[in-house]
Amino acid sequence: MATCVETLAERIFRFFRTLVVGSWATVADFAVLALCVRVLELEPSVARAPGLLVGGLVQFFGSRSYAFRAQSGSVSRQAKLFVLHELVGMPLNLLMFRMMLSAMSFAPAEAVSLLANFVVFLIYSYPVRRFIVFSIPAPGVVPVPVKTQ
Repeated sequence: MATCVETLAERIFRFFRTLVVGSWATVADFAVLALCVRVLELEPSVARAPGLLVGGLVQFFGSRSYAFRAQSGSVSRQAKLFVLHELVGMPLNLLMFRMMLSAMSFAPAEAVSLLANFVVFLIYSYPVRRFIVFSIPAPGVVPVPVKTQ
């Protein structure tokens, strides 16, 4: 049976790549929002939807191909799990933001938002993406079927 042992450096580089992808997604989201508001003159609340959509697409494909290098996995399965994960992550982000905002009323809301996003990323988003959404068996490792009675 083949085992795949990952070095600490590989783990650190993967984590760093997820931060890079998250930055790309944030820039894409912001750029689309700004384009929709400033050029297309859409209401900010309406312009937020296309920004989130583009940011989400960048996050999904960047995570799949660059951060987790999970191209051999099923795109359909990963996309479904990613959307489900995001549907859980959004309320967690909002809850963390509200809790941190009340505890850090001295700080600007934008800074609290960034901090809340990072905390949710560390405790929820990264582990879920790493071990569920973009988890693929290592080459030569055959998953053991679970027996049911």
